[in-house]
Amino acid sequence: MTGVNGMARQVPMPLPVLNRAKREASLVRAALPDSSESAIRQATRAADPRQVMIRETRQRLEAEAAIRRLTARVEADLKLPLQEGTRTRLMLQPDPVGKETVVLLHGWSAGTYQYDELAPQIFARGKNVYIPRLEGHGFKTPDGVADPSQMVKPWERGRYHRFAEQVYQDVRGLGPIHLVGLSGGANVALDIASHHPDVKGVVAMAPYLGSQDRRADAAHHVFASLDKLSFGQASRVLQAVPHDWGKGPIDGPGHWHHTAGGIYALSTYGREVVEGLKGVQVPIQFITSRADQAASRKQVFRAFDHAGGSRMHGWHDFENVTHAMVSKRNNPDQASIDTLTRITLDFLESGKRVGKRPTP
Repeated sequence: MTGVNGMARQVPMPLPVLNRAKREASLVRAALPDSSESAIRQATRAADPRQVMIRETRQRLEAEAAIRRLTARVEADLKLPLQEGTRTRLMLQPDPVGKETVVLLHGWSAGTYQYDELAPQIFARGKNVYIPRLEGHGFKTPDGVADPSQMVKPWERGRYHRFAEQVYQDVRGLGPIHLVGLSGGANVALDIASHHPDVKGVVAMAPYLGSQDRRADAAHHVFASLDKLSFGQASRVLQAVPHDWGKGPIDGPGHWHHTAGGIYALSTYGREVVEGLKGVQVPIQFITSRADQAASRKQVFRAFDHAGGSRMHGWHDFENVTHAMVSKRNNPDQASIDTLTRITLDFLESGKRVGKRPTP
């Protein structure tokens, strides 16, 4: 800052910042009694009053920029023809700067409503909560019918990777980041973690890294091979093949009826995510169910092993719980929801991981 004569003008240091900086400097020296003088000088500079003020100002500016980005996402969804229960949501603490931020990523073909119960519990523990609408999800036609036409197609799966990076860049700077994902949302969470080691942890619930159905899995391999020969043209025919989740729609908005092309794109993305987990440094709590008829267990085993196995990660395996396990609108077993909630909250609070690699 300059005065009227153009000379640099000294700005008085706020007393709270000055006192905090002095305390930090004394703690630095106490913690480094045997270190070299140069190391002590370097560490003490980090506690310099002006450096403290610069760091705090930078943190607040980055956090305010993140809040603007996230708020813009929420406002943009309000202008789109979306089903109720699928819009992006944001829950900020009264003073959100520097607070841990938990990103909740809903399941493929579902909506943000899946975190209606879990999100308030996380928020009540002093954390910011961001629930983005998955790429291409939630749209409806003018007469109110769910419209899956915006969902990712076989030749567009790069949209998933771009969405994952967008989510990270949007939330970056607000505070330490945790990721929680269900099904396709778990794929996105794992994708982010594989590229950004500053993420504090991931809860991956029933990640959809491939299909559990043997015929669908076999068909995937056939079309993946044909795509290599046809430069990605073969799988385009799948976009014309209708697909749904079976006996009846879940209790909630989303895209119960979609296409085989959408499933193929998600499964291909899931396989790419598995390969990207090699050498990941972010702790992961996997939560799955032996009764899951949708997501491939074989691919989850590959993901767990690629990521470092039980040495770094936890794996809780339910015996008989549905794939969409997090919401009471999808999962009638309240006891399993309570267990899942407890595991998730404990992981977010303390990093506690539960369970080892189960038997296949």
